[in-house]
Amino acid sequence: MTIKLKAALKISTLTPDALVTKTKNIVALIVASPYFASITWPIPLPSVNTAIDDLHSSIIATASNAAGAVSYMHEKQRIVIALFNVLRPIVELTANNTIDPKTVIEAVGMVAVEHNGNTHITELTLTALGNGVIEVHVPRKAGQKAFVYEYSTDAGITWQAFGHSKLQSMQLKNQTPASTLYFRFAPIGNFLGAYSDVKKVIVL
Repeated sequence: MTIKLKAALKISTLTPDALVTKTKNIVALIVASPYFASITWPIPLPSVNTAIDDLHSSIIATASNAAGAVSYMHEKQRIVIALFNVLRPIVELTANNTIDPKTVIEAVGMVAVEHNGNTHITELTLTALGNGVIEVHVPRKAGQKAFVYEYSTDAGITWQAFGHSKLQSMQLKNQTPASTLYFRFAPIGNFLGAYSDVKKVIVL
């Protein structure tokens, strides 16, 4: 199936307080939508709500001016954004299997974006080279100066950075053959851009 619409979150530039409000609303709308009633999510929605609650608690904790409180809050903020970047493609795919994907995407608080021209969301290419090596290649768009490369061993629940480079290709080495890895990247221009779609590959 060719995906006709992308689901944009528009959350990467929100303040922590606004992120809590926005993401709580998205989860509530997803739960209430009949289109997602039978979906098996890679990350259970109650766990997503727990991460949002943790962010909210960390925001409150910054009022104490305790050492590290702000850094901790920003770490919780990054976790919430990462979780929603895992959920977003499922909303996208489900919506594009309906007769009105735009309505389905917008009904859960996301933004429907046409999949053409400059609105296209770039995707990474993964190649299993053998001997536990995975090569990741990304296309470069205007204004993109570098890239952050990340991988996950648990279907996107946690992420590890393995490269921060001006190069469009990176290799992840010494991985276990037959294991499944998940990858994403974010472009860097004047600021860090949104993370790409998540892709997976089996290590050879």
